[in-house]
Amino acid sequence: MGPDLKVIHLVSACLFLGNVIVSGVWALLAERTRDHAIIQFSNRLVLITDLMFTLVGAIGVVWTGHAMAQNYGGEAGHPWIQWSYALLTFSGLIWLFVLVPIQLKQRALLRNSSVVCEKYWRLSQVWKIAGAIATLLPLPIVYLMVTKSV
Repeated sequence: MGPDLKVIHLVSACLFLGNVIVSGVWALLAERTRDHAIIQFSNRLVLITDLMFTLVGAIGVVWTGHAMAQNYGGEAGHPWIQWSYALLTFSGLIWLFVLVPIQLKQRALLRNSSVVCEKYWRLSQVWKIAGAIATLLPLPIVYLMVTKSV
């Protein structure tokens, strides 16, 4: 395991976690304005940055993490590796099957109307709760990676 892999892992984790947190903040602040144009702009940027940073960061974290786990006995080698896999997987499933579909539905609602409709706000509530869970799940992984027992 060379230092280059660790650097890529760390940069990927920063991209992933940073964008996950910032996306939620952007959406919350945009929605507080209740201004259709601002909310629509935020929704569009969150979708774009999710592809550019969250997805790229997640792929980098998984790829480098899996490669480095081999040096510790593989994914079943230590509990901290197993917990990291489980937490990241659960967070990813929430993003893939709950958050992104909601964002796409919200985007369509915003495109088809000049006002923010009630359905958008209902979806927003689900997005906030699921998003908070999906954002919190990877945070213990940072602790596990730093304090790992080998």
